[in-house]
Amino acid sequence: MKISVVLPTKNSEKTIRKTLQHIITQDHPPCEVIVVDGGSSDNTVKIATSLGVKVVREPPHKGNIPAIGRNYGAKIAEGEILAFLDADCFPEKKWLTKATEAFSDPKVGIYCVIVRDGKGTYLSRAWHYLQMQIEYDFAPTRCIVIRRQAFDAVVGFDENLPAGEDNDFSYRTIQKGYKIIVDKNTIVPHYDDHASNLKGVIYLTKWYRQGELLMRKKWPDKFKKFKTTTPFLKNHIVPVARAIKDEGPVIALMCIIIKIISIIKHV
Repeated sequence: MKISVVLPTKNSEKTIRKTLQHIITQDHPPCEVIVVDGGSSDNTVKIATSLGVKVVREPPHKGNIPAIGRNYGAKIAEGEILAFLDADCFPEKKWLTKATEAFSDPKVGIYCVIVRDGKGTYLSRAWHYLQMQIEYDFAPTRCIVIRRQAFDAVVGFDENLPAGEDNDFSYRTIQKGYKIIVDKNTIVPHYDDHASNLKGVIYLTKWYRQGELLMRKKWPDKFKKFKTTTPFLKNHIVPVARAIKDEGPVIALMCIIIKIISIIKHV
């Protein structure tokens, strides 16, 4: 299978070289790598160009709309499989091999990997630990691979959504009869600047709340005020208790703090 890897990015000079090296050296090499730059003012474009990948500028627009860069990259991509990766994620060598294996089933439209802690602070470890505990009914876009036919069937990501576009895209793909695979075993560290400190966690929570409010309007059967989209006890309370055994008391305390902050998202 021909796989095109699309990297939407902006001001990612600290991580993009390592990310691109992890892509270029995959066991199943992509047919092309497309960096879609959102107007970087640092050395992002220079670094990407030096590694011989295709670099394009996303169309002018207002605000931070990740869907625009992903859709633009998909539009010029040649592959029958589209892999989207954030510029601060470092996938293991078998990432694209596992993706092609997933798409051997013609009913699979999306394969994604839940990324892991890449910074190692207590908060970052707790944040990513909690992400691993959720039963996903959607495919997060940080590391997502999509069958071209499925992508075209739903006309790509909704460019009117500054957040929550991954939920929306997944639900529309499922409506078309495709399955999604959420992989929690493949190793893809995420060098996330936000989840590594309290200020960043608050920022992420506010951003997710923005997506939550948009999804309540577009998917009212799935998103409701004061209600989580996954079983509350199993996915949000039990994991905090389990963290004491799995990660120790300090990480468990960080999990509690994160959950308290995240309550605002559901109000």
